[in-house]
Amino acid sequence: MRFSGCPLACPWCDEPKHRDPALAEQVTVEELSQRIQALAPLCRNLLLTGGEPLAVANLQTFIDHFKQAGYWIAMESSGVGGPVPEGLDWLTLSPKTALDEELLMRANELKFIGGTDMSDAQWSRIEALGAQHPLVWLQPRAIGDKPDPAAARACIQRIQSSSGNVRLSIQSHKYLGIQ
Repeated sequence: MRFSGCPLACPWCDEPKHRDPALAEQVTVEELSQRIQALAPLCRNLLLTGGEPLAVANLQTFIDHFKQAGYWIAMESSGVGGPVPEGLDWLTLSPKTALDEELLMRANELKFIGGTDMSDAQWSRIEALGAQHPLVWLQPRAIGDKPDPAAARACIQRIQSSSGNVRLSIQSHKYLGIQ
């Protein structure tokens, strides 16, 4: 489930449409629940992404509604925009700014975006978190809807030279041309 809006303006954002208010649709939790039931009646897993889910008003109410209905809920977030709600079954943090260490350790996994311009200092921070956290991913930056082979090579080189605690994550839908 992709939410609209984000307090960040990352140049490599894989969903820049979330910034266009004309594309945002306001729906109630009940309407959304009905749509999910109509489209996928057997679905009991939700992945919340953005934009930025933490910037969504009444996110806790949303989570509570779907938890009571028996859903497993995962969320991918940059960690900015508001508090992390209670009741999540899985939290992926993809920090774009400095975040509190406690929040980083609360996440089930960390995902960082990398490319040819990644500094040694940025990589050192990622590698240090890889030594402390069970799941740390490095994802090559894309160019819009297309993969960036140079970014992928840069990420692979960093990972190959690492201590082995950081893994490669690719957006397979971009390599396959799936929108």
